[in-house]
Amino acid sequence: MVLGLDRIEYRISLAAAGIGFIFALVTALDWIRNIAVTTTKPYVKGKACPRSYPTHFDTVCEHINRHARSYWEVRFFFVFVVALLLLYFTLRRKRAGVACFAVFLGLGLGLGAGVVFLFLGIWLILRAYRLQKYGVASMFATNRIAREGATAAKEGRAPSATIARTTTEAPSKTVTPPAASKRYTPKKPPRKRR
Repeated sequence: MVLGLDRIEYRISLAAAGIGFIFALVTALDWIRNIAVTTTKPYVKGKACPRSYPTHFDTVCEHINRHARSYWEVRFFFVFVVALLLLYFTLRRKRAGVACFAVFLGLGLGLGAGVVFLFLGIWLILRAYRLQKYGVASMFATNRIAREGATAAKEGRAPSATIARTTTEAPSKTVTPPAASKRYTPKKPPRKRR
């Protein structure tokens, strides 16, 4: 259950993959139109702008690259491939792959457009942590379990609040390790060479 996606996570991940393909389509249109790419650098008083940044405004030096076809090409392939991998891992219901590539796409797109993907990846990682530690992914249920465990520890008793896991799998059988042997056999001394 920790490694897979539940129904809500699956739907949100599918929507995120769709948003990724929309970003890839917009990038492809920018690639076809060859839109100019503008980069800026902070202007330091008393110093001129670098030669590659000819335009100067109040606090920034600006460079406009009108032949930026390679920039859009690399950006398109990056967004398209990562969105495709995000869709693949979503369809396979693999939480680690979806979280990893969502964060990867979020970092690649930057803090403006990539915030959605960053939040998706962090949200999936937090839910996996809650599932592993408490058995449920809901924030309210984990808070209740943690409070019950804290009060039980203060009172010196075992926690009694258990929340049933909602899984479709059959409960797994518990495997008990074999009991330790009571007999102790000392190591044999090394043989002497003749």
